[in-house]
Amino acid sequence: MALGHHVVWEEVNDRFLTSGAGINIVVEGFFPSSTQVIADAYAHGARFICIAPEEPTPRGFNGGVYDEWVVRQTEFPNAAKYFDGIFYLVPGSGSWYSQWAPAASVELGYAPSLVRQDDVEPIYDFGFFGSRSDRRLDICKQLVSHSGKRKALIFVTDLLDQSVRDQKMQEARVILQIRRHDYLGFVSSTRCNTALCLGRPVLAEPHLFSKPWNEIVKFSESLEAFFDDALTMRDEWKAAYAAQFARFSEKLTPEFCIGRALEEIKVM
Repeated sequence: MALGHHVVWEEVNDRFLTSGAGINIVVEGFFPSSTQVIADAYAHGARFICIAPEEPTPRGFNGGVYDEWVVRQTEFPNAAKYFDGIFYLVPGSGSWYSQWAPAASVELGYAPSLVRQDDVEPIYDFGFFGSRSDRRLDICKQLVSHSGKRKALIFVTDLLDQSVRDQKMQEARVILQIRRHDYLGFVSSTRCNTALCLGRPVLAEPHLFSKPWNEIVKFSESLEAFFDDALTMRDEWKAAYAAQFARFSEKLTPEFCIGRALEEIKVM
């Protein structure tokens, strides 16, 4: 919308736009049943652009640690033959995705319509939102021990609808970015983007691949420093947020995040 395109999101999202009505945006997560739905719509003139958030590897998406990631990467080429273009989020994965359709890198960034802040005073020091892992739980427990507060942290792993998720995130002063496993080096752009749009700063542990978010949110120099940085940001969260949001809105503009990609795949 910020780039002048007419974008429609329906709460009851049970049908695709067909011939001449526009282009459908689908998010990767394909299994044979969903590929068949896409194929049927394609046969009736539907067009598709796919947003691909995962890292392809020889073992499956994200190293193939989970069976689901293996199946999804195996199924992706079957769905991709119906795509006009692919927007990928993991830097360096373009050569793999471009085997199946024109591909371009995108980033989740700022747009005025995405900002949904409120004046609610948070009740927790920190918040983590995402899938559960032993590593994440261990780091959060260490942080609670450092904090020494009863309402130190809210840890949410349930799949929530957006309004509930937003409300829960705004109950925390600082949103944490913690890697699910040691070997995962990419920062979650969805977590950073959502937190900043909701009025909360982000503190991240060290990541091997942090661009462009290393210019926007706070990355600790080490895991040990992460705990000290967390306590500092907890006490100065409003100022930290103001500085991060200013960089966010300046650097990750709609033109930078998606405008260039639309030009590259040439489907609009």
